[in-house]
Amino acid sequence: MVATGYLRNHSLGTSNNSHNVANLALEYLDYAEEYPPPSYLYIQKHLRWIFRETLQPKGIDTNDYSDYRVKLWTFLVRPYLRNSDQFRLFCALYVRLSGDDVPNSISHLVNDVTFKTVKKAGNMR
Repeated sequence: MVATGYLRNHSLGTSNNSHNVANLALEYLDYAEEYPPPSYLYIQKHLRWIFRETLQPKGIDTNDYSDYRVKLWTFLVRPYLRNSDQFRLFCALYVRLSGDDVPNSISHLVNDVTFKTVKKAGNMR
């Protein structure tokens, strides 16, 4: 129960709010690569918890696909996201579309990432 709360509210237990969503997701992916879960579905589910408050804020029209948040949320729950490269590219796409600060670990990915490149990264493994 505590872990889910932390994934939803990233500032729990910290004195500053400098830990943005992309940084938390990338930190999580680092751990998931070091200690792989039994299935990619675990990673996908945890990333949905991490991005939920940002991509599904209260009052958002979930049918308005002109909003990048709706597009990203819909993309995140698709079954073709299956490896850590795709999840990292998803984080880069989030940063590119949201305008958040670019974490150093994905700065080389942000400019060229698209929905297509994220999806294609699944075929490259």
